[in-house]
Amino acid sequence: DHRDLHLSLRRQRQMCIRDRDRIVVEKKMSKKVLGQINPNGVIEINKDATPANKRRAVKHEQVHLDQIRLGLLHFDHNNYHYRESITSPIQTIPSSKINTHDRSLPWEIQAHNGRIKKMG
Repeated sequence: DHRDLHLSLRRQRQMCIRDRDRIVVEKKMSKKVLGQINPNGVIEINKDATPANKRRAVKHEQVHLDQIRLGLLHFDHNNYHYRESITSPIQTIPSSKINTHDRSLPWEIQAHNGRIKKMG
């Protein structure tokens, strides 16, 4: 019935929040994952996380969004392209060599510090 489709679309819209020039979508994720950013710059948050963890995840992923917008980070299914500052050379790392949960990755260190180094 078409009413079910409308209800489904309404629920989907309610889970998508747009503010501060960003899109945040709540979705089902592994319990080990609070959030992630996709290559299109959409922040995806674990719908089952606590409100405090959702806020923390959005703040963390916002740093990645800023890195993407500044040209410091770009990724696709094959590679991660990263540079520490806008004046430093770009490093390309194959996605197959990266554990995305590794907090020692340079872009993750920036996200955990909550700031981006903009000048070299």
